[in-house]
Amino acid sequence: MMKGRIIVIPVSKEAEKRLDYDICMDNDLIEYHLKQSEFDELFNMGFFQELNNSLGVMIADYEWEEILEDKLDRLKKFMDIYILKHQDNMVLRSINDFFQLAYKKNTGVFFFF
Repeated sequence: MMKGRIIVIPVSKEAEKRLDYDICMDNDLIEYHLKQSEFDELFNMGFFQELNNSLGVMIADYEWEEILEDKLDRLKKFMDIYILKHQDNMVLRSINDFFQLAYKKNTGVFFFF
């Protein structure tokens, strides 16, 4: 059975608040459904472990995690450096492109693994 792993970005601060109370409306969230192969690639390169260590979060199976406010700035800095080390990794680039939405909208990034 395939495990569903979703990364979510609320479209606004109001949508982010609704997510906190599990009362989201249609079009409140932008979702990235991480395929098993994408997860495996990121996991095997140590991405999640380094991200967890750098931001003090726990992104892992059967966990949910949120990256908000100051941690969002730290995520951007982490990704800028990590992408430089792995420039040819298309999964990493795709995830980073998705994170850009959160920076632009000034909302969080939520991981439901």
